[in-house]
Amino acid sequence: MKLKAGNALGYRGRVISISCMAAVLLYIRGIVEKDFGRVPELFPFPAIIPLLLAWYLGKHYDKYVYLSTRDVLTGLYNRRYISEQFPKLRTYADRKKVNIAILLLDVNDFKEVNDHYGHEYGDRVLETLSKLLNDSFDNKDMIARWGGDEFLVLSLFSDETILNNKINHFKDQMKRENWPHKGDLSVSIGEASYPLDADHLKELIVKADSSMYKVKMNYKQMRAVKSEESIQH
Repeated sequence: MKLKAGNALGYRGRVISISCMAAVLLYIRGIVEKDFGRVPELFPFPAIIPLLLAWYLGKHYDKYVYLSTRDVLTGLYNRRYISEQFPKLRTYADRKKVNIAILLLDVNDFKEVNDHYGHEYGDRVLETLSKLLNDSFDNKDMIARWGGDEFLVLSLFSDETILNNKINHFKDQMKRENWPHKGDLSVSIGEASYPLDADHLKELIVKADSSMYKVKMNYKQMRAVKSEESIQH
């Protein structure tokens, strides 16, 4: 999720508001001291400013925590969050006696998209894909931008049919999406499963990455065959 200029202005506005409040309180203290003498018991000003600062920082603590666990561009989780949460998810899966699907997605020919339409358009593609992933998977599923044009999904399942339905729904959404460049976009998806393939996230990622590589190689071979056929005809 991107930080907008309006948010920054909002922060400055709050700082200014706090400063104004402090100035007003200091003005009142001046009047009180002038008419009645110093009365620190009634106006503990040294404590007020730290309290105001604590209020301000506390108000935005959740926002900073949110941003520390999220990818700036897409708003999806980042690697750090997934690495921290996987042990908890694994414990939950063991207790509920369900499996965890590890899906590693890579956008096919994404470099060509960036080269032909620019990186700004490439960012829009990644943002759209993030939205489609969120729409296709459940709230309990964890979706992350793993790096570049790679995404990671951790999905709890006990029935592979339900998992496959989610994946197919995502692919269908991609086909129906009205991409501005009027071309087709696709992804190569590699899969691994806890506890069948491995116990630890790092090993599961390696397994999913190997699976994805095979899918991508098959995609490239099919694309080369189609290109050769079009040349011949």
